[in-house]
Amino acid sequence: MLLPHNPNAFTRSTLDRASLLRKDEGWLVKAFKDDQALLLPFNKGRPYLFESGDKLFVRWLATHVYELYGDKSLPLIFLGNDTNGDPNFACEIGDPAALGDLGFFEELRPAAPRLEYNKLPIVGTAKALFEWHGRNGFCANCATPTKVVEGGWVRKCEACNAEHYPRVDPVCIMVPTFGDRCFLGRQKAWPKGMHSALAGFIEPGEAIEEAVARETLEEAGLTVKHVEMHSTQPWPFPHSLMIGVLCEVADGNDKVDTTELESGRWFTREEAKLLIAAKHPDAWAPPPFAIAHQLLKTWSER
Repeated sequence: MLLPHNPNAFTRSTLDRASLLRKDEGWLVKAFKDDQALLLPFNKGRPYLFESGDKLFVRWLATHVYELYGDKSLPLIFLGNDTNGDPNFACEIGDPAALGDLGFFEELRPAAPRLEYNKLPIVGTAKALFEWHGRNGFCANCATPTKVVEGGWVRKCEACNAEHYPRVDPVCIMVPTFGDRCFLGRQKAWPKGMHSALAGFIEPGEAIEEAVARETLEEAGLTVKHVEMHSTQPWPFPHSLMIGVLCEVADGNDKVDTTELESGRWFTREEAKLLIAAKHPDAWAPPPFAIAHQLLKTWSER
């Protein structure tokens, strides 16, 4: 379903996931054999791409490639029907050299800023599902190997009949603000000068607002007064849902927990604009495909 207002990469998929149809194994077999069906190959989490100019594009192949070179020990995933009604699938290719020089397998995270934008949600969905399958081959209830059903969207245990669904980890990501300043954190492993929004997993029994307040206090020593929802972003590394917010804090007296962050820093609105434009003299922000960039951009333009 295409929705108009989300500014984030990995959203606005053009595929119809056909969640009712994919329950029918006969329909899936027919869809796979459709002459117009398309296949997105993966190898160890890396999508199959090709380069044209300074851009990267998905190299779609015919589904018979799966019969020839697909790793049958791993799931064949039905991604959905595209706007032409053509079925889209994804599979694992065991030998990356098998496809010759039609394209190349590339890690998604560094490739994402250059990859055709409208294919990011499709590639991201496939990657997240492959990640989930790789960690969930056995029933969590009785430890029996599970069977892939519904086109790769469910794993079913034939011993105890338990059904297992793809995991999505909710993460709150926030930019704390006080007056005309915003607070960004920095982790030691990041490149020199990089600063970004604070973030943390939402825990069981926690509302989004409560998680924002807890994480902001834990990481930066700042007390949240108000939470403003901004947008969300599926993040297929491995399978998170980033829930972006702007949060107003009670004061500017931060106390960084150095077990969580290397440091933190306040930026004025004008400095935030320089960060967004990649023109700040000694700091920089995540690129536009990251939700942290969009949060900072929204605040800086107010």
